[in-house]
Amino acid sequence: DAIIDFDLYLYDTQPATLVGLHQEFLSCGRLDDLAMVHAGLQALLQSQPGEMTQVLAVFDNEETGSGTKQGAASPILKNLLERIVLAQGGTMEDAYRCLEKSFMVSADMAHALHPNYVEKHDPTNHPKMGGGPVIKINANQKYVTDADSAAVFAEICRRAQVPCQYFVNHSDMAGGSTLGNILTAQMPIRGVDMGNPMWAMHSVRETMAVVDHEYVCKAFTTFYNI
Repeated sequence: DAIIDFDLYLYDTQPATLVGLHQEFLSCGRLDDLAMVHAGLQALLQSQPGEMTQVLAVFDNEETGSGTKQGAASPILKNLLERIVLAQGGTMEDAYRCLEKSFMVSADMAHALHPNYVEKHDPTNHPKMGGGPVIKINANQKYVTDADSAAVFAEICRRAQVPCQYFVNHSDMAGGSTLGNILTAQMPIRGVDMGNPMWAMHSVRETMAVVDHEYVCKAFTTFYNI
């Protein structure tokens, strides 16, 4: 009788497991997108203070459309960034100028080439597990990546001394979207969509390469230190 109401969901409660001949893979639930959240938080904590304002924005409800007060389609990030400028004595014009000078890394996991479903990938690009972060490109603008932002992130990876790969949607197969274009529809920020390669995205247990997580942590730390 003391319970007024509740939200009830089912979860895989088994702990994460290292698998593979050399335990080179990590298997667990919700790697998409908690792996990127962990990497971003680790990078922010390890980065050095600089002249630029360093932001880690983590949103809820991405897999269900982002249309909630805590989702990316809400104005929460735009409002917070504007308030930071105003709290420092700036004006709205200053806030607009800051946005124009900003760069966003929209970090969401990427589909790695699966040996059982090679036909699902564009034949010109095959992101592989263990091959480093993946820059994601979509001709229908479901990803915010363009030539400018792809070059920026590739340079970040070069400075971090980690490899990077590319993913382009198969031309006759619809793909998903990310938070990048939702956010840039509200704020004119340069940005790139990227993520680590993985298998079985959205399944109860997903799989990624351990070394890719190490790579992306280095890349994100380098980004925050620029």
